[in-house]
Amino acid sequence: MKKTIVRSLMCILGVLFMTFPAFAYTVSVNQNNGTTYSTTALTGFSTDGAMMDGMKVTVYFSDQSSEQAIWAGTGALVGAASGTNWSLTETGDTFGGIWTFVNGTGNGILAFTIDAGAGDTVFDRTFNDAFGTDGSARGWDFDVQSAPDDLAINAMYSDLVALSGSTPVGDLFRFLTVQFTNDGGFASDSRMTYITDTDNLSLSGDLTSVPEPGTIMLLGGGMLGLAFFGRKRSKA
Repeated sequence: MKKTIVRSLMCILGVLFMTFPAFAYTVSVNQNNGTTYSTTALTGFSTDGAMMDGMKVTVYFSDQSSEQAIWAGTGALVGAASGTNWSLTETGDTFGGIWTFVNGTGNGILAFTIDAGAGDTVFDRTFNDAFGTDGSARGWDFDVQSAPDDLAINAMYSDLVALSGSTPVGDLFRFLTVQFTNDGGFASDSRMTYITDTDNLSLSGDLTSVPEPGTIMLLGGGMLGLAFFGRKRSKA
């Protein structure tokens, strides 16, 4: 009797698993500190799709071609970058708002990169349940909400951003690259949604690269050399 009950339960569970398949796509999230940029301050309020004008979105196709589009507001709380039969849109506060990437090109997409800094914006990662950089509030890592089952997704944040005169906290980045590492990449007629938080700069065009310590030493040495050379000439 017990064996019959166990077999019946196993059959029921098998049917349930067939009816509700688990998501098969895989996601990894990483960072590359790269070049450090600085900015005077962040706005300290929420950023939505209509507040990131000027961001550059570059899409890389499986035929080795690429295309770039500029982000612009398209409505209340909504913004987008659209190319030839592809688009990336975001609606609402990016802390929980949905980004939607659509491919209708007839070609596979290997990756896309968002240069947020070009639109006076930075990406704000989750930071140990803390608020991170002053003015950034809580961040939200790249978080897929829906995607084709066969996708293998690698999200890479790169190039740290710090407040002027401070070292980077480690939560703010200029770039986000989303790479599809499965065969064929992100197929045509596919759609993916995800969440990733952003913040705005207080001052437009305020994002500047910070020289590496070695570069600063070289520049300092060069200035000292010029000063020494100038003294020698003045004594001649």
